[in-house]
Amino acid sequence: MSFIWIKSLKMNKIKEHYMSTTFSALVENKFWVLARISRLFSRHMFNIQSLSVAPTLDPNLSRMTIDVEEEPDRLQRMKIELSKVVNVVSVTICDKNEFVETEMVMVKINRTNPNFQSFLKEVERFQARVVYRHGDTEIFEFSGDSDAIQSFLDTSLAHEVEDIVRTGVVAMPKQETSAGVKK
Repeated sequence: MSFIWIKSLKMNKIKEHYMSTTFSALVENKFWVLARISRLFSRHMFNIQSLSVAPTLDPNLSRMTIDVEEEPDRLQRMKIELSKVVNVVSVTICDKNEFVETEMVMVKINRTNPNFQSFLKEVERFQARVVYRHGDTEIFEFSGDSDAIQSFLDTSLAHEVEDIVRTGVVAMPKQETSAGVKK
């Protein structure tokens, strides 16, 4: 038992140096690109925290938003490796001052839950909205930055919700750039 605790302590110590970082990649909108890029992150032993991909205004291109936790010195190397992939048009490491980042979470709760009324008060505080209501079930949606999402989830889980689903991060540059990616 103590070996597991020591190993866990060492892993937490190692993770203290990790940095949460978001990559924004403009890629060709082809079916194998997602697999190719996720394999690249895996090969370099990066754990992807969230990944979002969708077409841009140009139907031939998609935007990939990839959120990772990693040591800062490895992030630039990954950007270079990602830029080498044939189907990648451009890659940016999102600077929190230059990009707006957001994500969305949905929470399902039963109205017969004894904590439902206190949950409703919390939902009001977060300005979450009902997106589905049928019978005794309600589903609430909330969007915000990662810290706000985590705070909403912590509050929700304290109220014994039935289920949650979280999208992951998407990012957009604050200033106008060509194709939405800073070069």
